[in-house]
Amino acid sequence: MLTYQKIPGVALRKIFAHFELGKILKTESLATSGNISYLVKTANKTYFLRLCPLGPRWRSQGEISAEIELLHYLKKNNFPVIVPIKSKDNQEVISWKNHYGYLREFTKAKAKLNPSLLEIEKFGETLGWFHSLVENYKTKKRRQHSFDLAETQKYFKQKKNKILKSNFKNKKDFVERYEKEIFTLNFPASLPCGMIHEDLGRRHVLWQGSKIAAVVDFDRSYFGQLILDLGEAIRGWCFVDGWQKWSKENFTALAEGYQRRRKLTDLEKHYLSDAIKFGILERALAFCQRFVEVTQDSEDQKFALNSVFRQIDLVSKEKAAQSF
Repeated sequence: MLTYQKIPGVALRKIFAHFELGKILKTESLATSGNISYLVKTANKTYFLRLCPLGPRWRSQGEISAEIELLHYLKKNNFPVIVPIKSKDNQEVISWKNHYGYLREFTKAKAKLNPSLLEIEKFGETLGWFHSLVENYKTKKRRQHSFDLAETQKYFKQKKNKILKSNFKNKKDFVERYEKEIFTLNFPASLPCGMIHEDLGRRHVLWQGSKIAAVVDFDRSYFGQLILDLGEAIRGWCFVDGWQKWSKENFTALAEGYQRRRKLTDLEKHYLSDAIKFGILERALAFCQRFVEVTQDSEDQKFALNSVFRQIDLVSKEKAAQSF
């Protein structure tokens, strides 16, 4: 499901020439879910370069600026993020042939793909802290891309026929079930909002020992309903055994940690289960689209099908709000 995207070596050299990095010893392309990413090793430090690709993951210069603005706001409030470094002419946004991004220091902290219950509880507390900081906060620069319910419904309508004409497995059943689920959801505008991360899965939380050292990859962030961010995070942390089973223990640990920093409103509790379902559906469509238009990777197809035909049913059986 992860792929390598590269740019010419001459382009890398031109980008690095704008920074005071010292002697560059090695550049290494990294496998990601969409962005163009490099590890840059110098004589003194190691850096991480990220540029947006073309296509659905493309971001404008203004959107990258908004992401950086959010990172600085969080850093100012002592939240564990890594802000970009500035170029020789005091710029943070990197531009190369309509690809925009930034350069930051690389951290040796690692994601934990099999966290303990205590670590999940710590993540829940960090998520509650994040939401308490961003509630009602909006960046001055506008994020054009959003992954809320209305945009996901619109995107599904645009891609429906393409899916049905593709070689996607069980495409008719997938489309019918997806359509049924996505158009029964509704989230009132009165739900609390802020600059949400939108993709707070396990691989975007980096640890040093038992401490969360950094939360990374805010390129999908936008001003949206906090409950959608929580639902997406629960999706990422509470399914186990290859996304086949729902872990009530994981969910309870995450909920206990979250509530130390932020209490859900009664309205948020009412829509929590639907928010988890939405997180599942939004990711299912993204992986279906990746299979159809980009990768033809059977793992992408498997993930999308499992999301719609299994995970949705598992969440429907849970009374999620009771843990909050």
